[in-house]
Amino acid sequence: MPIQYTRSRSKGFTLLEVMIALIIFGLIATVIQKVTAQTIVQSERIRLKTFANWIAENKMAEMRLSEQLPPTREQKDDLEYANENWKIVSKVTKTSDVNFHRVDLQIYHLAEESQFDKGNQVLSYSGFVGLH
Repeated sequence: MPIQYTRSRSKGFTLLEVMIALIIFGLIATVIQKVTAQTIVQSERIRLKTFANWIAENKMAEMRLSEQLPPTREQKDDLEYANENWKIVSKVTKTSDVNFHRVDLQIYHLAEESQFDKGNQVLSYSGFVGLH
């Protein structure tokens, strides 16, 4: 009796189907990685802006609570806040009303203690201080 070979259909994926699935998975993984990286960078930026805003509001509150108008000048202060190093540049100028001074604050985040660069400014804040 002659041997008969029957062709059985295997129930798997072809190499082409596997390659296409891997390419699609790779593209999706790349997009997810980029979106995640952008989210992390953005959340860090928001965190720094929040701290800088708190620092500026605290500085303005100190000036407003003093019994006298701050002197007209530019002043640079170093501050450690939230385990980070910051520099506050405050510029006080006179206004047309003698009872008010304008205060402009620039808040800089210092990644290293000695680093100070105009490029790392996090926030600009302006307000007025007056006698009451």
